[in-house]
Amino acid sequence: MKINIVPNILSLFRLLLVPVFICCFFWVNKYVALAIFILACLTDMLDGCIARRYNAITELGKILDPFADKLMKAGALISLTIAKLIPIWVTVTMVVCDLAMIISGFCIYKKQITIPSNFLGKLGTCLISLGVVLSFFTDWLGNANVMIIYIGIATAIVSGLYYVYIFFTEKIGKNKTNGSDDKTDLN
Repeated sequence: MKINIVPNILSLFRLLLVPVFICCFFWVNKYVALAIFILACLTDMLDGCIARRYNAITELGKILDPFADKLMKAGALISLTIAKLIPIWVTVTMVVCDLAMIISGFCIYKKQITIPSNFLGKLGTCLISLGVVLSFFTDWLGNANVMIIYIGIATAIVSGLYYVYIFFTEKIGKNKTNGSDDKTDLN
């Protein structure tokens, strides 16, 4: 097996875990769902490590990996909201942010601009994932899960603003090198 397809297989596996997580959360056992969520987080870390270490980053992976991550996060947050373990506005905020990231990511991809991931984005994802995990233990930990998710959302929003900044500076820089003086032409 060629190493460059392994990260994509892991991302696809993570995508397939989303409905399994939701079914387990509501109809099997919440702790089985937690194990599935943790497995998804581990495969996310593993596919990123393999992709970077072996230079196995593919065009499909650039789309599949973040989509699988955002879908798993949304599935977990929606499930936790339905179970009344986190407030609805947290889930709505995160889903809206993720949708904005998906749409902007698609636009950036179409314009062939590459914006590398940043530390804040990874930190936000880790904090939200930790908050999701802690949500399974609210009987012992109180609202620590929600506080960590709040911090993760704030970090993700700052990261998203950074991506917007990079997109516009990259696009404006390309316009200047192509001889265009019109800085407002971002199409």
